[in-house]
Amino acid sequence: MDGSETEDAPTDGMEPELFNLFQFTVMSRAFGIPEEKVTGDFRNSLEDLRQREIVTLSEMAGLRAGSAGEAKEHPASWAAGFAEGYLAAWAAAILRVLDTRGLDFGDDKHLFRPLHVSTDADLLTRLLDRAVTVTREADLVAGEPSLQ
Repeated sequence: MDGSETEDAPTDGMEPELFNLFQFTVMSRAFGIPEEKVTGDFRNSLEDLRQREIVTLSEMAGLRAGSAGEAKEHPASWAAGFAEGYLAAWAAAILRVLDTRGLDFGDDKHLFRPLHVSTDADLLTRLLDRAVTVTREADLVAGEPSLQ
């Protein structure tokens, strides 16, 4: 190195954690670890990075599209469908946790609609975390103006 480059140069602006994930994935395949195990670890690690707000949902969907064999022809459409399904699954999970815990926040289901139209994966993650312990609707939506 001539002094103007840094240790981060090979990442081309990529987050170090994401670059490390790619390195780990490539090395795992090179060492002969079965593809399904490597794919599962890759997807789990991507979700961890998304929850830690290192990658966005759209970035995660794009990365998954690039690694999904069936997405090679239409990666943007696949990524959009993945992101939409992901958000719907998190919304459904929140309601399922509340239902399993026996919590009913009213017959009008006013919480149902905002959850299912939310495009904020971080909001849905916070709500799922809260759904495990809350006892009142006010506690679930505290600090979330879009749901109040």
